[in-house]
Amino acid sequence: MTVKIHTTPINSFYRLRAAYFSYQRIIGTLGLLAVVALGAFLRFYHLGSYSIGNAYYAATVQSMLTSWHNFFFASFEPGGSVTVDKPPLGFWIQAVSAYFLGVNGFALALPQALAGTLSIPLLYSLVRRHFGTGAGLLAALVLATTPVTIAAERNNTIDGQLVFVLLLAVWAFIKAVQDGRFRYLLWGTFLVGVGFNIKMMQAFLPLPALYTFYFLGARHRWWTRMLHLTAATVLLLLVSFSWAIMVDLTPAENRPFIGSSTNNTVMELIVGHNGFNRLWGGGARGRGGAGSPPPPPPAADRDAPPNQSSFSPPGNGQQPPADSRPAFDSNHQPPPRPGGNPETGEPGLLRLFTRPLATEASWLLPLALLGLPLVTAVIGWRWPPDDRYLALILWGGWLITEVVFFSVARFFHAYYLIMLGPPLAALVGAAAWAIWQIFQRRFRFGWLVLVLLAGTTLAFQLVTLPANQTIGTGTVAILLALTGMGLVWGDDWPGADWPGKLGLGLAFAALLVAPLVWSGLTTFNPNPDVWLPRSGPQTADPHRPTTLTADQQKVLEYLLAHTDPDDYLLATLNATDAAPYILATGRKVLTFGGFKGGDDVVGVDDLAGMVKNGQLRYILGLPRQKPEIAQWMVNNCRVVDVQPLEVSGPRDAPNILYDCGN
Repeated sequence: MTVKIHTTPINSFYRLRAAYFSYQRIIGTLGLLAVVALGAFLRFYHLGSYSIGNAYYAATVQSMLTSWHNFFFASFEPGGSVTVDKPPLGFWIQAVSAYFLGVNGFALALPQALAGTLSIPLLYSLVRRHFGTGAGLLAALVLATTPVTIAAERNNTIDGQLVFVLLLAVWAFIKAVQDGRFRYLLWGTFLVGVGFNIKMMQAFLPLPALYTFYFLGARHRWWTRMLHLTAATVLLLLVSFSWAIMVDLTPAENRPFIGSSTNNTVMELIVGHNGFNRLWGGGARGRGGAGSPPPPPPAADRDAPPNQSSFSPPGNGQQPPADSRPAFDSNHQPPPRPGGNPETGEPGLLRLFTRPLATEASWLLPLALLGLPLVTAVIGWRWPPDDRYLALILWGGWLITEVVFFSVARFFHAYYLIMLGPPLAALVGAAAWAIWQIFQRRFRFGWLVLVLLAGTTLAFQLVTLPANQTIGTGTVAILLALTGMGLVWGDDWPGADWPGKLGLGLAFAALLVAPLVWSGLTTFNPNPDVWLPRSGPQTADPHRPTTLTADQQKVLEYLLAHTDPDDYLLATLNATDAAPYILATGRKVLTFGGFKGGDDVVGVDDLAGMVKNGQLRYILGLPRQKPEIAQWMVNNCRVVDVQPLEVSGPRDAPNILYDCGN
């Protein structure tokens, strides 16, 4: 007797399931392509057309292209006198771009824009593996439209490269846990070490979350996990400090001075200026982060832009003779900067929720933070923790570490908040996944949870938006109304989940209106602040030019006519004054005070020796921060009458051109 087995229903089931998953993949792929296209547009639209970017960093890249010596040490100026105050890897990548495309705004911003665009699909893949396609798409969309990421990645600041490398490190840690292979852990710590050579201690902020993730999730015995993490830490330290050790072992006379360090070593730069000074404040010796304005000029010319005050006639109209010696009072120091920080506000629990920082990356921060306990409750406690719980530890630990640091740190720049982007976006995606799980179990309760989280976040956004920028309010109201309709009618569609998905999608679309508007204002801003990138409509500070002014151009013409191309074009106190001349000529410009004038790059004896040997003749400005050099200039230099400009003002005014060669 033959028994026939009817396989048609089974085959139909598998075909339907395959079609469903194929449909999901197609939707996910199309959605990801749309999100990546949006993110790429926001980053690449007119990229570099407004400015060369941060002139301090741009001059560094220009100098690095002049010799392998300057390339390796990341010398700020072609003469190799002082380094930039950051490690070299990010600028090496920019230098490669500039080598092929030229030193211009597009070439210098291109590595960051590419890194930011590639970070979007990378984050999507990391979130999707734990929380599904929808959560991955939402996370990618949030990262693509986070305003501060766009501001930083359209600039020649190197933070966009750092974020991309750290996301690659997250991928490696996840692979190490899921596959149980030690080599992926080594890859992860290696990549964090690479990030350290882009931005130093900033790269270590996600480490507590990454290490906890591996320690709790790796498929090995406890002692094996400890051994693995110890070995990985050794690799991490070797990679992180490799360049620093090589530089510090090089005799000081054979390398540049380490900019913004107190003892001419990279190790002190790591621990001090780029380390604990960020947390506790680092105002000593007049230094600040790259892009910070130099110390203010004296009251008589405080309102004048740098390098212009010496050519603005004072009220008394008196002029010093061209061959006169400048007067100098060693006790005449610049007044202290006023209290408070207009860029980042004061440390405190509400710092990230109030202006000026709230508009940079905090649009969805309430949702991400409120979503942490929600996702935890939906997942439930399990031991050992499952993949979703481990992912929550990873992204939540990274976000909480960043929030705590930026809430208490005394010195950083607003664009550093780009570090919030990946964990914040991932947790927003996870929160959406959790709300959908609640919808499927108890629809009405899910609706209440969504109203609570979305309403709180939306209220924060509407309060945070400036009064003249609330252009998305009407759209938000419409989307919320549609959301409510979808939610209320959801139970009336037996067996159908699309009303709930529609309501959830519309709610999150409403929450994304404000950051998307702010991101658009960032992208279309025709005059952004390229020294200190900010999101939204903030404009450039005219006191920090990136190109030579008309008066400076006259000075340059004079210098080109009176100096040998192989000698130093001139000397300045700080890099802010030097950068435009380096970018305009590619010539050596001695900056004997480093970035902000507080470094001991060149002493008075070395400076006098350079003048005596004919290497240097002209100095721009009387350096009040360097009393010994200033006094030497009083005794040995004369004010230059740069025709057709009239040299007017106090004889010790900054930024007057001095001839020390006669």
